[in-house]
Amino acid sequence: MALPSYLRNCLPFQYAIRSEHFDLDQVEVPSLFFNFSNNSSAYYPSDPGFTTKFATPLNAMTVSVILWALMGLVFGFGSFVFAIRQWSILKKTIVSFIIYYIGFTPLAFLAGWFPANIVNFMIFTGLFILIYVTVWVIRSYRVIREIREINNKIKKK
Repeated sequence: MALPSYLRNCLPFQYAIRSEHFDLDQVEVPSLFFNFSNNSSAYYPSDPGFTTKFATPLNAMTVSVILWALMGLVFGFGSFVFAIRQWSILKKTIVSFIIYYIGFTPLAFLAGWFPANIVNFMIFTGLFILIYVTVWVIRSYRVIREIREINNKIKKK
């Protein structure tokens, strides 16, 4: 099935599809976490309560894979923001955070990763912010280190 021309020519869409985030292996990690944390002897694509909402485990897995693919797209679109050269790093960080949070939160809720109540929503939000900041700091450190290495190589020539 061919993509419509408006999507084929959409740079953010192309970037999201080609990004490393559009990879189901990376978004399966939370499902494994739920299985180990619930001491499950069988694999569930999400919290066992999520799976019981479906007629068959295959249906639950199919919906999970679709949700994981959408999560990958969200993170791909968020990564596209960092390719915009005209924006400051602060603007890129804020916009990507908003894209990730607004895109990922409803998908995580639909995937059954946290129950629908204010306490769990606040815990999810706190963990999301903590993980985002941690990843941002690590990535920033790596970029700074790469820039220093490149500058040192240039100085040696």
